[in-house]
Amino acid sequence: MFIKTFFIILWLFQPETILVDKIAALVNDEIITVSDIEKAILFYPVLRTKEESEENFYFKVLQDLINTKALYLEYQDEFTPSDDDVEQVQAPIIQKAGSLQNLRQWLKNFNMEWSDFQNFIRPKIIYEKVIREKFPMKIAIQFNEIEDFYANEYLPLQRQLNLEPRSLIEMAPIIEKQLRKSRTEEKLSGWLRDLCSSYKIEIKIRSGS
Repeated sequence: MFIKTFFIILWLFQPETILVDKIAALVNDEIITVSDIEKAILFYPVLRTKEESEENFYFKVLQDLINTKALYLEYQDEFTPSDDDVEQVQAPIIQKAGSLQNLRQWLKNFNMEWSDFQNFIRPKIIYEKVIREKFPMKIAIQFNEIEDFYANEYLPLQRQLNLEPRSLIEMAPIIEKQLRKSRTEEKLSGWLRDLCSSYKIEIKIRSGS
């Protein structure tokens, strides 16, 4: 995969391999790594459209992480997440994994403990809480829109990647959340650009690298 070319495997005369990560971006002094992009793609309900190149998809996810980090830095002291706020982010991740046991296996693949996972999703929890409370927009997603996305975007991409597609029933909540997120962020894009402009943002990976 595109981003995985940035990983370096070092053999240190031990039975294990050591994965050396690479910085993808900086938001002030906060680091976003290449593995953070991989985690976001695996954990969060982000979907790639069939006309979207792998490279563009990765950079879109990176931009989402930059927006999330900037908003988190701006509001982390103002908004305290409740158990319900945590559940709203954590439950879809467990659903995407298929079970809590599967999620814990995913964490092992990234050499993460449960506490590492909680730290990773905390900016996302704050991000979604701020969006809900500061921008309480009601965006209705019709089921026929979910069906269209499933048939015209999800299924062709799974076939292209030679992956077994999940059923419409399984994918419907993920697709609905992705469509709502996309439309919300279309309306929020100007506000997010203004917010990010107040932070020093450096992207350390280049297109075509």
